Amino acid sequence: MNKKERLQIISDLISENAIDTQEEIVTRLQAIGIKATQATVSRDIKTLGIVKVPSESGYIYDLPHSRKRKIRPQKKYLRDFAVQAPFIHLKVEPGTSAVVKRQLSEQLPDQLFSVIADDDSILMVVKEGAAIEDVLAKVKEI
Repeated sequence: MNKKERLQIISDLISENAIDTQEEIVTRLQAIGIKATQATVSRDIKTLGIVKVPSESGYIYDLPHSRKRKIRPQKKYLRDFAVQAPFIHLKVEPGTSAVVKRQLSEQLPDQLFSVIADDDSILMVVKEGAAIEDVLAKVKEI
């Protein structure tokens, strides 16, 4: 098996399963007959740009810029929000702001001028002429 094939299999495993450790990836690869060490998996994770994202049970691996994750946390990320045009301030679950920021940036590129995030809050600057109500509708889905 070549590296390209192994990377595709790891991508598929991450997309289809809630995996939280490199050892679990190694075990799943071995179960389908692929020999790989933890060090190899670590390098593959870096090559693929795989990141850890929050879930109900802790953190799991996810592919970067994935539009639709198959394993989604059950709870909502959004705790509260406030609007003072052209700004929208969001309070989110601690540790989830990077995920929420990415979702908003991908879903609202034409409406958002900038998005700034820390651990549990996000400040969005809505572009001039964009409808804040449309942005808030997307925000409430989070």
